[in-house]
Amino acid sequence: MATRSPSADLILAAARRAIIAKGPGKLTLSAVAAAAGVSRPTLYRWFPTKADLLAALTESERGQFDRGLRAELDAHRSPSRKLDAALRFLVTYLDGSLGPDPIGVDPAFALRSLGDAFPVQVEAFAELLGTSLDQVPTVGAGILTRAQAAEVFLRVAYSHYLVPHPRPEELLATMRTMAGLPGRTLTRAVG
Repeated sequence: MATRSPSADLILAAARRAIIAKGPGKLTLSAVAAAAGVSRPTLYRWFPTKADLLAALTESERGQFDRGLRAELDAHRSPSRKLDAALRFLVTYLDGSLGPDPIGVDPAFALRSLGDAFPVQVEAFAELLGTSLDQVPTVGAGILTRAQAAEVFLRVAYSHYLVPHPRPEELLATMRTMAGLPGRTLTRAVG
């Protein structure tokens, strides 16, 4: 993908806000250009069609996920700290990228977008974490592969956006327990 200009980045940000507010069905290139503060010819130079704009937005969000995860991982040296940082990233990432009601405006589009992004995110998560996933007891025991563990953690995180957990920190604690991270376990419910 060619390097984008600041105008293209403004256009993508405006398109993202419009989709969150009204859904992709009501997205018009003219409205996006106006919201981005660029002329329609500038928008058309970068994104000749609505399909081109949506494809670029998808690619941009994939890159944002990878860069954000990489930044979290690069801040730590030990495998367990990398894994811990990655789990926190998963629980908080979609809050910032999807808005307060990720599926309410256009459920079909939202679910399709999540489904399209999922395999790419699983691959990126497993690749970027690499040997840090060996900290997960089921991976260390050879029961799950790194990719399978990455998929489980992402599925749990995605479920938080479909059926929001009332206490995200508790969800994160549960994921940490699943990951076998020391000192971060939940107490068992007695009942």
